Amino acid sequence: MDGIKGLILTPLLFAIVLAYLLCPVVDYLERQRISRWAAIAIIYLFFAVLLVIFCLNVFPVLIEELQQLLLTLPEYTEKFMLFITHLENSFRRFNLPEGIQNTLKENIQQLQSSLTLNLEKLSQFMLAFFRQAFALLLVPLFAFYILRDNALLKKRFLQLIPPSSRLLAEKTLHEINITLGAYLRGIFIISLSVGIMIYLGLLILGVQFALFFGILNALTNVIPYFGPLIGAVPVLLTAFFQSSALFWKVLLLIVIVQQVESQFITPQILGRSLHFHPLLVIIALLVGGMYMGFFGLIVIIPLMAILRIILRHFYPVIIQSLRKETGKKDQS
Repeated sequence: MDGIKGLILTPLLFAIVLAYLLCPVVDYLERQRISRWAAIAIIYLFFAVLLVIFCLNVFPVLIEELQQLLLTLPEYTEKFMLFITHLENSFRRFNLPEGIQNTLKENIQQLQSSLTLNLEKLSQFMLAFFRQAFALLLVPLFAFYILRDNALLKKRFLQLIPPSSRLLAEKTLHEINITLGAYLRGIFIISLSVGIMIYLGLLILGVQFALFFGILNALTNVIPYFGPLIGAVPVLLTAFFQSSALFWKVLLLIVIVQQVESQFITPQILGRSLHFHPLLVIIALLVGGMYMGFFGLIVIIPLMAILRIILRHFYPVIIQSLRKETGKKDQS
């Protein structure tokens, strides 16, 4: 089952996201009297050139940073252990009640073991990512057929719907496409902007692994509320291990970037938000992360938006059908 997920489901999911990102450009070129196949080919050629530039200039730097990070992790872990020991000794000097000391000690030990475990998971994740990189080669292939045959796929899907509900299903699907497309394209631009700002800021400040942390923050920024925190923690720890002064500079950088993103970039790019209450989003993220892990943190909000659209369109139909059934039973 895990093999099927890695080889088919994951590339297909990325392909759907890629198709949503590229679809407006393909549609625009098609309106310029370029065939859809040729429009997709032009876009693919453009990104192939960008990929070559990335592989020649950026990818070697990223690989070098990852290798250096893996070599540095034991050293950073040792520094963190020394910091925890120093913290425990500081608490003892305050002569706190024994119960409070025991509670603090247990929490520190839990934090210590949690960090060690997460560092090991980070190394395993990076190695697993490169092992699964071959499956990602299927993404552009899947995306090509989705982009080329999206009208045909939509038509075939609607044929599965009963004729009485087909028009309603078409309206629902149209709204889902608009909402999901706007959300995915907006999140992509916002996350890319955050990643670039973090990378340039870390590069200027002289923080190690600036490129890796820029990419990491771009990826984690996809997750509402918790994403910026997840991306900030390893950056702040790395800066702290370099120097305490650098830690405060990096903290200020992250605060400035997040303020720029939330106050200026997000309102301009996303425009209409999904209008979910923050409490509902947080609960959904907790549930998604609990049952689906990191993948759940990313997809749970779009899934909620899709479910809300479906319910809004079909809920009156369902209620009407139930009332008809109830009326028939009362008459009998």
